[in-house]
Amino acid sequence: MSPYLLRRRAALATVLTLTACGAPACSSTSSAPATGPASAPAVANPFDALYDPDFTLSTLSDEPVAPLSRPERATGLEQATVDPTYGTLLYRATDAADSLQANGSARMRHEYSRRQAFNADNTRHLAQDGSGAWHLYDSTTFAHLAVLTDLVGDCEPLWHASDPRLLRYTGRNGSTTWRSLDVDTGRSELLFDFADATPWPEAASYWTKGEGTTSADGRYLALMATTYDDATQSTTIHGLVVLDLDERTIVGTLDAAEFPVPHALPDHVSTSASGRHAVVSWLAGEGGTVAYARDFSSSRVLTQGSEHSDLAFGPDHEDYLLYADYTSGALVALDLDTGESFELRSLYPEAGESYALHVSGQAHDAPGWAVVSTYADSADYGTTAPAPTLRPEYRKVWLVELVPDGRALNVVHTRVSETGATGYFAEPQATVSRDLSRILVASDLGSGTIEDYLIGLPSWVRR
Repeated sequence: MSPYLLRRRAALATVLTLTACGAPACSSTSSAPATGPASAPAVANPFDALYDPDFTLSTLSDEPVAPLSRPERATGLEQATVDPTYGTLLYRATDAADSLQANGSARMRHEYSRRQAFNADNTRHLAQDGSGAWHLYDSTTFAHLAVLTDLVGDCEPLWHASDPRLLRYTGRNGSTTWRSLDVDTGRSELLFDFADATPWPEAASYWTKGEGTTSADGRYLALMATTYDDATQSTTIHGLVVLDLDERTIVGTLDAAEFPVPHALPDHVSTSASGRHAVVSWLAGEGGTVAYARDFSSSRVLTQGSEHSDLAFGPDHEDYLLYADYTSGALVALDLDTGESFELRSLYPEAGESYALHVSGQAHDAPGWAVVSTYADSADYGTTAPAPTLRPEYRKVWLVELVPDGRALNVVHTRVSETGATGYFAEPQATVSRDLSRILVASDLGSGTIEDYLIGLPSWVRR
């Protein structure tokens, strides 16, 4: 198993679960259904008015990291901190002091690069504290709005693709049900109950295992059916299922006996942006990464390993897998329908040097672009860290164009302190809004306290 996967699993295992409401912002749960989905409003980009019309993002380059002190949490978009190197607008978007932990928290940050933190109209974003509690923030005033006590631990909250009020979620580490939560009213509605609906009555959890999401339109959701044994501390995989959330029906199932390596537990599952594919990531030697038709009638092996990756739309709405291929030494885009691939950026910029990255393909309304965030650069084949020479890719958030020989554009340096915050949750893991106007990146900005920083971008930067 790769060092990354070991670190991620160990880190997530330390997140505790809140079992009771402990704050005045607790939401109430009702059996009454939430009101029907509203049409998604047209989302204007407020940053267009805050940038000089001549502003552009520069081609990826190796400028030194300029000092930047931790700012106060912003109370509006007009209170931006200007990145001293690249001129982008930066806001401290969360506050670790909002944590429910009695002794405070060293972090308040979004979940992961593969998960959409912003709702459909970019008015809200989600963050999680060190106890596992979920928090709702205003994405314009950055006010702390609520503790969402319906959400517990790794319950996989997924924003509705068009209704900005609604979240879909399951139980901690999965359960047999998926529900919908109206974050404005606090009302919860049952979406689907898997009990007696699949060939595996013994399955206790239907989930993505921490890294999956829906199709771009929010309709399809690929899940794995598992059972955890407390006595042996082991997880049994029963099979895979694709759920149609609009029709509330099961599209297809695949029994674990039919896996490339029968009964091998996937690292995670997810759904392609188009919804045509369920994408399953096994470790090397256990099946690799495989794209199945959403009814499991056909499949294509994509890669032999399972490392940092995301699913995204290409410029013409192709279904792409974006992944770090440490065999070829490149960030790669691979077409799920054709199997054809091309390299986006080298992972080994100089002899003996390398870096780690996360990639977010969640900008579904800006097809053909993804966000990359980098960390853990080293030289001398891993024996010197960080690398003594700052390369264009290192310690940075950047945009990558999903075409051969496409552009790579500077956004900000991550500024995670080398001697302060460390470990899994100090990784930047930048995630992008659907329209590519907002990026959330985790950083301590040299303070030792890990919080979310929002980067606002004008609509013309990728033209």
